[in-house]
Amino acid sequence: MTPEDIDRDAVPARAKLAQALADGGDLTDPAWREAFETVPRHVFVPYFYDHAGNQISRDDPATREQWFTAVHDDRSLVTHRTNGAATSSSSQPSLMAGMLQALNVADGMRALEIGAGTGYNAALFAHRLGDDRVVTIDISPDITGPARVRLAATGRHPLVVTGDGSFGWPERAPYDRIMATCRLDNIPPALITQLTEGGLILAPLGNALARIHRTGTHSAKGQFLPGGAYFMPLRRTAGDGIPSRRPELPAGKGRPSALPAAAIGDNAFRFLASIVEPGLTWQYDLDEDRKITGARVWAGDGSLAQLRPDGTVTETGPRPVWGTLEEAHQIYRDAGQPGADRYRVSIDERGQRVWLDSPDGPSWTLT
Repeated sequence: MTPEDIDRDAVPARAKLAQALADGGDLTDPAWREAFETVPRHVFVPYFYDHAGNQISRDDPATREQWFTAVHDDRSLVTHRTNGAATSSSSQPSLMAGMLQALNVADGMRALEIGAGTGYNAALFAHRLGDDRVVTIDISPDITGPARVRLAATGRHPLVVTGDGSFGWPERAPYDRIMATCRLDNIPPALITQLTEGGLILAPLGNALARIHRTGTHSAKGQFLPGGAYFMPLRRTAGDGIPSRRPELPAGKGRPSALPAAAIGDNAFRFLASIVEPGLTWQYDLDEDRKITGARVWAGDGSLAQLRPDGTVTETGPRPVWGTLEEAHQIYRDAGQPGADRYRVSIDERGQRVWLDSPDGPSWTLT
């Protein structure tokens, strides 16, 4: 397969992917469908890493066919690793399509993307809105440099900025739409101030997508969309996003856990867990049927809990992480195991809060 073969064969491959996304209900807007059919994902993902950390590349004859199939499939692909840890990726196309459509963009709007990644999403934005109406930002020049080159190779020249996405890019503000393609623990206040009066932010807040409308200079409100959304965290320095080493496991006799192992695999509960205890790192014990029988979970401050297969839990560190999760699970059960779309977000100068069903219901502060 020569470079010419790749470019030729990519045209029907993109059309096939767009049709699959449309058939699955993920790509219903004709303008965004035309963007997916036109923008060549293979240019933005010249290689990726498989689960074992092996590079699958366009330039490697041994893996070229595997690479070509993968970049035209509905798959998320790890594209950047730092010290062995995945720190950037090309998102799953169906998720990208759903997010772009959830923005409800219109001609003439200006958009800011937090998390440039490969540049592919910025290319879709630029195709839809025009180069001069799109800004994309990422923390590392190792990411923004290649993204800028790949965008230019496809004839696209949106503004690509190297910097901390939590500050946005006020030089081009205000924006009608801001979209984060990295997980946030809260909505950076600078992003709200950079919205137009009718503007909105779409961001993975915890493990689900939140669509947030500006209501004032420093205030906003919104709700979560159905389903989950799993993204790498926003990095504020080039070294961020690398998993911390697990602290030493707590020893001694455990206490009975009110949070069963089966609940850990419940995505609806895991969304609430991601709000109550953001940024946790998890490890699991699985049986022969790949059901969770035990787990270890730790926070960045060294708080750690171990759920043992006998249903007991031990904790160590400055905070009772498992106890917090147990309390959240009880609320979750009492509320009938709600999905993400039953939660809302309120933001003002006093802080940020996620609440369930009503402002007077259970709520959690975002920090």
